[in-house]
Amino acid sequence: MGAWNYGVFDDDTAYDALDNLIESSKIISDMEKYFDAVIGAEYVDYDDGHYALVSAAVIDSVLNDTQYSCDDEDYFKWIKTLKSFDFAPLKQKAIDAIDAVLSDSSEIKELWEENEELYSAWREDKISMRERLR
Repeated sequence: MGAWNYGVFDDDTAYDALDNLIESSKIISDMEKYFDAVIGAEYVDYDDGHYALVSAAVIDSVLNDTQYSCDDEDYFKWIKTLKSFDFAPLKQKAIDAIDAVLSDSSEIKELWEENEELYSAWREDKISMRERLR
């Protein structure tokens, strides 16, 4: 696990996902694809889980002006460019995807459970994001 803290963007894979979204010419359909990959999956693999969480965080930033800790200096400028997009139809899928990542059939959750010190904070961080998207 390439994580250094519990936040959405505190992981190497999260930055891969973010880079893919920033470079996307069809961000809404890509996000939907990332959500669909984890919703109803028998087992949510690590990369798929991160792509879904990053997509949900981007929607949360756009819709709720949530300020995530992000090392990408251009993240906040990029978020402002997304204000004209209608992400509202993806909110429920984002919520369902977060639930999938938090489920017992999620590789990310399994790995975080091994971290007794930060697991609760990691889980609460994702639950807070889910609640803001409701």
